[in-house]
Amino acid sequence: MTAAPTLPEIKIDPHASADDAREFLERDRLLAAYALADIDQPHIEGARWWVGRRDGEIQAVVLVVEGLPFRPCFATGSPEALATIFREAIHEPRVLLATPPRGRLAIEQTYRFERLDRMKRMAVNVHDFRPRLTHRVTRLGSEDLDSVIDLYGHASRSYFTPERMRREIYFGIYQGDTLVSAAGTHVRSIRSGIAAVGNVLTRLAYRGRGMATSCTSAVTETALEDHRDVVLNVREDNVPAIAVYERLGYFTHAPYIEGPAVRRAAWERLIGALRERK
Repeated sequence: MTAAPTLPEIKIDPHASADDAREFLERDRLLAAYALADIDQPHIEGARWWVGRRDGEIQAVVLVVEGLPFRPCFATGSPEALATIFREAIHEPRVLLATPPRGRLAIEQTYRFERLDRMKRMAVNVHDFRPRLTHRVTRLGSEDLDSVIDLYGHASRSYFTPERMRREIYFGIYQGDTLVSAAGTHVRSIRSGIAAVGNVLTRLAYRGRGMATSCTSAVTETALEDHRDVVLNVREDNVPAIAVYERLGYFTHAPYIEGPAVRRAAWERLIGALRERK
């Protein structure tokens, strides 16, 4: 009996061009929205990516945003290629990891999730969008920075900067001099035609009045002027929020998992490798 031919091994390419990585991520552009924006603007947050190739063909892409303290990481592709990249190339002690569910077991050979959230990636385009603006909203800029930090909390001071407020799209609702509700874009890319809405927050005393819906609607409408797709993330068990987004025309594109993950100790990685070979 002739043995089955072995496949060429996965080789890591730490210097893959942005065009190569982008072409692979465009296969599921809605799920890879954040990574596409980071690749298109690597200098903004300090994005770095690794590509796993088999016989020259890209099998997986892993991207880490090194410029943010919580190290966002997006990983997608074949489990074998993901396992190789995380084992040999990703050395961050801790990342905030997002990946399609099928990549989990491969990644967990090297990284252990401290918490795992089951998420939905929702998306909308100009044809499906249904605006719902029931409050007076204000476009927020760098002059609103103190109010924004007051709303999101002191810990957000390192995240919200004058440059971020100028670069991204934020809308909010003021009651007197107090910012009580806001939403904005996490990232966006004109080149890839995609934007990601997030940071939707309303002060507790003002919830239940539709303010978050108005802010999200305003951000989405403005983003769709320059981007053909807008996405957002929501926990799959957050039924009220999903209903709000669906009223705006957002649809569920795909599930994914997300959570803080720590690199396993050397002995844990060794045991995992031995189990994989059995």
